[in-house]
Amino acid sequence: MLTKIRYNFCNDFYSVNIQEVYINNYKMDLSIYKTLNPCNNLIIVDKKSDIGLHEEVFKIAKYFTEELSYSTVPYSPLGIRGQENIALLFTAEAIDLNKTEPVPHRIFGACCFSKYSFKEDKDYWALEWIWFHPFFRNRGNLKKYWAYLEKNFGDFIIMEPVSNDMKVFLEHTESKNKHRIM
Repeated sequence: MLTKIRYNFCNDFYSVNIQEVYINNYKMDLSIYKTLNPCNNLIIVDKKSDIGLHEEVFKIAKYFTEELSYSTVPYSPLGIRGQENIALLFTAEAIDLNKTEPVPHRIFGACCFSKYSFKEDKDYWALEWIWFHPFFRNRGNLKKYWAYLEKNFGDFIIMEPVSNDMKVFLEHTESKNKHRIM
């Protein structure tokens, strides 16, 4: 049940201040990072990363869990099921905030990849989950990052369950790889 959504649209050119969103009676807060200058608006989070970045990925994973009514959060800084994992935090410039240097970035989503080893095949990366804040969906963000994901994780597997939106995305996205769904 959608309880409350409140957006504050600023009068600056194309800027939006997302103040608070409540879905299924939980609040979604989007963190602002002023000290990081992400490359391509992505922050890579691995076992060497600061615990604060792992906490941000965990927070996004909790939103994913709440929205889809799952029972467990699909992220651990130590890896899921013992596999190596790499998470990505998706950010956008927070242009609605004060213009400072470096420009602050708002974290609006995350995903997690795990490495799987197969006895009779090569190792594969698997996209375990991906989640964007509702305001940032259907705005071309996944399409924008898809080439980066393919370049860095190759012909990765997509783990089930896969949402209907993700199925539609995969059907309509030109890709050099044929990502298996498992």
